[in-house]
Amino acid sequence: MQIRTAVEDDHDGIKAVLDAAFDQPDESRIVERLRNDDADSLELVADHHGDIAGMVMFSPASAHLDDGTLLRGLGLGPVAVKPDHQNRGIGSALIEAGLEHFLPYPVAFFCVLGAPDYYAHFGFTPAIERGWRWFADDGSIPEMAQAFQIRLPRPLPAGHGIVRYHPAFEL
Repeated sequence: MQIRTAVEDDHDGIKAVLDAAFDQPDESRIVERLRNDDADSLELVADHHGDIAGMVMFSPASAHLDDGTLLRGLGLGPVAVKPDHQNRGIGSALIEAGLEHFLPYPVAFFCVLGAPDYYAHFGFTPAIERGWRWFADDGSIPEMAQAFQIRLPRPLPAGHGIVRYHPAFEL
């Protein structure tokens, strides 16, 4: 298994992975919109002898703090692995490779909407603990508040804020 940067020839294989992993087309539509807007900051694939077994994408996100500060970060997702390749560490390897790729860059934060127990392994914590919330989360769904998580590669000043993903996520 080789983790590498996605190329245009991988797009059909990536769509197949997304559609199979999520059993609906929303994620593949998001990926297509991000690519069309040149907002796919990083797209990696797990290549298994020429077959795309998994993928991860990072795209622009912003945090608007109460004091007027605007922070630039990255959204993690979607991440997907073909059902017949799941539970083999492929998703974890893709996420770790993506996070490592950005170590030399001044990324203020990473955000993800997903299972808290899984993403905690990569240093993510519920954003609500920092006073940050996802723009679509009005606080009425406690599970969403816990599922929206952030990872801070460097210390940031305290402050409440609202995080926004790229508009491609607004289906």
